[in-house]
Amino acid sequence: MKRKLVAVFLLLMMHVFAVQILYGDQPILVSSGGWLLKWDKFVELVKYYFERMGFEQPTVGSVGNFSYIVWNGHTVGYDSGSKFVSLDGVSKRSDGIDLVEVLKIFGLPFVLEQDRLILPNMWIYEIQKVQDVIDVSYGGEKRLSVVQDEKSIYLRSEGYVFYKNALYRPGQILVRFERTSNESIKQQIDLKGLVRLVMTKELSISGVRFLQLSENITLNQGELTVLYAPGDNRVIIRPYVPEYSGADWPIYAEVRKIAEKLCRRFSFKLEVCPLIVLPPQTMAMFILVEDQKILDELKAFLEELVR
Repeated sequence: MKRKLVAVFLLLMMHVFAVQILYGDQPILVSSGGWLLKWDKFVELVKYYFERMGFEQPTVGSVGNFSYIVWNGHTVGYDSGSKFVSLDGVSKRSDGIDLVEVLKIFGLPFVLEQDRLILPNMWIYEIQKVQDVIDVSYGGEKRLSVVQDEKSIYLRSEGYVFYKNALYRPGQILVRFERTSNESIKQQIDLKGLVRLVMTKELSISGVRFLQLSENITLNQGELTVLYAPGDNRVIIRPYVPEYSGADWPIYAEVRKIAEKLCRRFSFKLEVCPLIVLPPQTMAMFILVEDQKILDELKAFLEELVR
């Protein structure tokens, strides 16, 4: 009877001290000794996690009985003979490596629960918005989703995401960007270590304005500006600019569609040329006409077209 009780007690003790280390929601190690790991298991865990996250691999070596690992300016060592662990030069006796202590020394975030230690599976280095493009640079797995409402665009965690010294659990909002009612995310480009979100605006043309090329040019948002000068019946538009990573595509596509219809109606030629006088991402075109008497007809056609 006593033997049975001892066996049950031992099993219970093993269960109590068994813990899980997770990469996000994926178990990567089960330890029967709690957070105290044998040296080889500790090194194996660190190298595996760093590889999954895309971090620089640590330097690992040994001198006699003393084994060490160096990363990000920090050193952890263990002497298997004397059973001393060294944490950045501070030594103490131990039967293994305290994972929680080492993670703090390395500056690695984690979530600690009763029998689980969760490491982030996405580490965001930077989120920046330049004009109509939002770039997210990261290591690990892409664990983000995009949420839009009437006034904002949100980036929400779909895993355990570390960003700006905070560890976000699944479902939490990391960052918010304001948006206008006609603005939204239209394209998401996923590359290794980079998420690029391209924002576009629904185009609404309020009117058409004709200006001579010699005049001072003022472009009004939402208005199609047509610059004209004597020439050979040609419509010239700016090209799509690859450097904008798709942000200017909707405006380019709309202007080109209008220009093509104008050319078909009046038998003009269409030319795509990077004109300095036409700023990028603007509703504008340049028309060279042989007979300026046709300008009123051109204007009437365009106004009907964009109505």
